[in-house]
Amino acid sequence: MYQYNKLARIYDYLMQGIDYDEWAEYIISLVEEHGGNKGIMMDLACGTGSSSLSLAKKDLQVVGVDLSPQMLEAARVKADKEGLKIDFVEQDMRELSLTDKVDSVVVFQDGLNYMLKEEDLKRVFEGVYKQLKAKGLFIFDINSVDKLPASPDEVNWLDEDDMTLIWDSTYNREEEIWEINLTGFLKVEGDYYEKFQEVHRERYYPRRIIKNYLEEAGFQMLAVYKAFTLEEGNDNHRRLYYVARKEQA
Repeated sequence: MYQYNKLARIYDYLMQGIDYDEWAEYIISLVEEHGGNKGIMMDLACGTGSSSLSLAKKDLQVVGVDLSPQMLEAARVKADKEGLKIDFVEQDMRELSLTDKVDSVVVFQDGLNYMLKEEDLKRVFEGVYKQLKAKGLFIFDINSVDKLPASPDEVNWLDEDDMTLIWDSTYNREEEIWEINLTGFLKVEGDYYEKFQEVHRERYYPRRIIKNYLEEAGFQMLAVYKAFTLEEGNDNHRRLYYVARKEQA
């Protein structure tokens, strides 16, 4: 679970094509669609905080939670530079334990796909349930099978002045796990480069499993959407957004 430790240094560069403001607007529209409270929102697996910043700019009180101290440090620097007051907390999403409850919890960008064991996914759902206020909303995305490489092995690379990244991806159909082996060379000083290697693994969970585990945790699953729409989503869509509500106090 310690992916992104080195990648944190260049993560924002790699993700610069993402419109986080659009993501924030979509999330807020889902909260409004389902009658949620826009008070305190937890951005779970917040990474370098780009999503947290966009949400905070929409006048939400945001708490960012992530496992990587390197990613959180980058998030704090960005928030300070923007003059935004955001609490960033280092915690494993499988072991959530914050003092105050929140009105909603969101998880962006495959955060839950990193839960490779069903038991881990269940623990996340149970922890989020405890962290939410009564009637609080849990909104998250899941990447679907269309993201996975069509060929058995796929190698890609990125070569820039200050970095070189090489990654190969494979899909284990028996275990339903997509694996990326990343090797990077980051410029440190002069002609010196630092090498790092990380392995990223993601698992796809179909709707029926997500629904079952949400209900076991105490949630009511309200909707499943094709990403960035209000169109009903299915397992063939590349990215799905789930909206669930905590029914009890």
